[in-house]
Amino acid sequence: MFELLSDWRKHCLAFCLISFCSQIGLSQQAGPLPRPATKTPKNQIQAPSFVPLNATHQQYLDKILTYWQSRTDKVKTYRCEFERWEFDTVFGPSNTFKTYGNGEIKYADPDKGLFKVSKVLTYTPPAAAGQKPKYVESAGVHGEHWVCDGQSVYEFDYQNKRLVQQVLPPAMRGKAIADGPLPFMFGANAEDIKNRYWLQVITPSTSKGEYWLEAYPKTMADAGSFLKVHIIISEKDFLPKGLVVFDRNFKQGKNHSRTVFNFKDRETNFGSTLDKLNIFHRSFYEPAVPKGWKKEVRQAQPVAGPTPQPRQVRRPGTTNPR
Repeated sequence: MFELLSDWRKHCLAFCLISFCSQIGLSQQAGPLPRPATKTPKNQIQAPSFVPLNATHQQYLDKILTYWQSRTDKVKTYRCEFERWEFDTVFGPSNTFKTYGNGEIKYADPDKGLFKVSKVLTYTPPAAAGQKPKYVESAGVHGEHWVCDGQSVYEFDYQNKRLVQQVLPPAMRGKAIADGPLPFMFGANAEDIKNRYWLQVITPSTSKGEYWLEAYPKTMADAGSFLKVHIIISEKDFLPKGLVVFDRNFKQGKNHSRTVFNFKDRETNFGSTLDKLNIFHRSFYEPAVPKGWKKEVRQAQPVAGPTPQPRQVRRPGTTNPR
């Protein structure tokens, strides 16, 4: 069923991790216990080397996840600006990012969302030796733009001049938006997160005012989309200030393909009555079809058999689901 949302991509709006106050009084996590070597059955995913966590580390992680869940439940509206850097070893430069983009994210509880890339700058090699590369905005290159009104997902297909409406089946509406394409997207139950990912806390000793989480997927569908995710959380408001999605082929020193987000100007539960009723919530109305475009409506197809695993998502810069 999650395949019905393949157009959502892996932008990771990521703001589900909301709030962890220093008053909790958590101590620094201890290192993981060594994991005995075991054979992984075919078609199953091997757990990362830090599994299992020792008791102290597991308790520390559980406190973060529990508080995150309780704080997430209180978020009714959210908005932020973001920056995005896409690194691509195969089709981009070997020592820097391929594209830079910026845009906005909006969310209204329980099932409305907006993701819009406003500008995309693409790497241009140096014109001569000794010169620096340039990042330019190319004509005809547009970033992703989608809107969810709770009943349908609307995607702007600039290349084909289409507004694609994907009608959501009843089971995908409401709170099911939390089961979106990436961990920590719109909030989720702490136990569900642990069932779907192997997690550990990896806050660097040099990092101040931040908490870093690392998550590895447990499902084949997620593992086919990305290797792991790093979430960087601000201690001040415990909203994610950064997110790194590692390509499934990422390998330190050999393949640097990954997508890096910086979330800024983060706000929750804001606005006057006028803002709540008009300006902000108007973002989630069914968008008008741009002049000269066509609208394409896609209905949900019946899904037979057991409930599928979370959907696959697109790698940044590609047009096909991974």
